[in-house]
Amino acid sequence: MPRHRMIDGVQIPFTPEEEAARDAEEKAWEDGAPARALEKAQEDRRSAYAVESDPVFFSWQAGETEKQVWLDARAVVKAAHPKPG
Repeated sequence: MPRHRMIDGVQIPFTPEEEAARDAEEKAWEDGAPARALEKAQEDRRSAYAVESDPVFFSWQAGETEKQVWLDARAVVKAAHPKPG
């Protein structure tokens, strides 16, 4: 089905060149979906980790209990925000 654009309330069909360009844009968008999904998952994890407020992240000199608490919290974040694919 040919696509149209509206100009001053009038439907004007795409030219073959415009159809091809639009098809290429849609293909590029679909091809980029996995990268966008991964980027979103990474951003979700970054915000959920709140690394800046977690001193244990910076200090692996901490005791085993503190490390385990941090590792457990990290596992919860990873489960809540899984990588796509």
